[in-house]
Amino acid sequence: MFVALCGFSFAPESFAQKIQDADTLIWNDRRYAMTVEPYAPSVLMVYYQINALASPFNFWSSNNNRGHVATFEILNEALYLRFIEAKRYRTRFGNLWTESGIDTVVTPDFFDITSKDSNGIFSTDMVLTDWFTGFVKLTLIPKDKKESKSDEADGNRYLFIRNGRIVENLFISSSDKSKLAKDPSDSRFQTQRGMLERNESYIDFYARCSMDREKVIYDGHEGLLEHKPNSLTLAMTFYNNDIFSYFANCTDGRLSDAAPFGEWLLRGDSLFLQKVVSHRGKDVFTFTTDDIDLDRFLSEKTNDIKIGNNGVFAGWITGDFVVHYGVWETTEMGVPEYTVSKTQKLRIVNGVITSSNFSPSSFEEDTRAAEATAFSPCDQSLIFSVDDKQLAEAVGNYKHPKKNPAYMGDKSTFRSWFLNNSLTDERVKNRLFRVRLAFMVNCKGEVGQWKVISKGKGELYEFANIVLEFVKTMPHNWTPATDRKGNPVDCWQIMEFTVSDGNLTNGNYK
Repeated sequence: MFVALCGFSFAPESFAQKIQDADTLIWNDRRYAMTVEPYAPSVLMVYYQINALASPFNFWSSNNNRGHVATFEILNEALYLRFIEAKRYRTRFGNLWTESGIDTVVTPDFFDITSKDSNGIFSTDMVLTDWFTGFVKLTLIPKDKKESKSDEADGNRYLFIRNGRIVENLFISSSDKSKLAKDPSDSRFQTQRGMLERNESYIDFYARCSMDREKVIYDGHEGLLEHKPNSLTLAMTFYNNDIFSYFANCTDGRLSDAAPFGEWLLRGDSLFLQKVVSHRGKDVFTFTTDDIDLDRFLSEKTNDIKIGNNGVFAGWITGDFVVHYGVWETTEMGVPEYTVSKTQKLRIVNGVITSSNFSPSSFEEDTRAAEATAFSPCDQSLIFSVDDKQLAEAVGNYKHPKKNPAYMGDKSTFRSWFLNNSLTDERVKNRLFRVRLAFMVNCKGEVGQWKVISKGKGELYEFANIVLEFVKTMPHNWTPATDRKGNPVDCWQIMEFTVSDGNLTNGNYK
């Protein structure tokens, strides 16, 4: 099975919020579109990042799919969240989508959105965005022909906001941008150039940091930490996801587009940060790296953490995490793709691992199983197969046995395991499909040589392989097939299931 690079993949045109879907800002009796550049977060998205909260919205999508349009207002040089036009969102009590309709307008308290400082509330209906520090690009939405011909309509206004309050406000006309593009060294536009460069660095940071490719080492095996939607790298949690705190501590106060990526170690029941590497560059596959001094990176919390031979004890980390172990491969198109062989689900509380579950099994179990036995047919020259046309197409034509391989007990015993065990992979949630698997039961009742024989292609083939890895983990108590003389023989067998929302039903074999 495969995972897309960095945990997700989007077509460029659908990845960023489009200008026609932008949030709205009201300021000095004018309306502006808050244009969100590719990869850069909206003001509301930062709220969920900073507070490490699950978002009710899908931010990286078009207007209808991302489920909301927020309206902000600037009062007394501060940015307030005024209301949200909620179209499609997840309920706070579960993961079900709620279709609210396009006319549902709610105040921030509907989604429990609050300011960091309760004294920053301007009114009961609006919330000071003091969680937000970053850049905002504004495009005027003219209310009439006169305003459409104004100077403000020919260009963009850029705001640098710190803790919800405007620090810098600069309008850059289209002509000034053109002149800068032709001659970046033109001293007449030094202020404009500085603002554009800092805004670009801000965007570049998110282009790197929102693509989570942090490494995890466990028992000598190297894996990749799964990307969480709307999140930054796990290394950024040390700074409570406040990117400007990271900039200040790692770049001597200078704005930089380098994002921190941690290399983590799971040892015993603890999580350690072994190394921090900065990634700089816009392209997913092309970037430069530099090591960041670990002591300097953690200078603020040296009294709160333990430093040992394994690195820095990650006592600030709490949450549920997923690690995929596998190898990088290059497709026929020359695109790197990560092939996953094993998945580990972790629950960590203050750096201590409280639970760890592997799918399909742990590395230790795999090693013990490999040492105990390696599957092979008893007689490679005499193989049988149950009577199934699709199986014959996949493995070849063989004689049929007198008695097929059977699960010890009966078919109800075979199905009972699936009543208490289901798929946990999010990719098969809310999906309905059929899958057929082939495997061999040798003369000793051992199983192996698994194959997917379903005809599905693309994601259906991927789903079938998820089922295959899952089925391998069940208890395999099989009686071997027998020939006409009653002798046990090697024989191909099949399984088939209906998979509904991760549950395997209607399980059967020949």
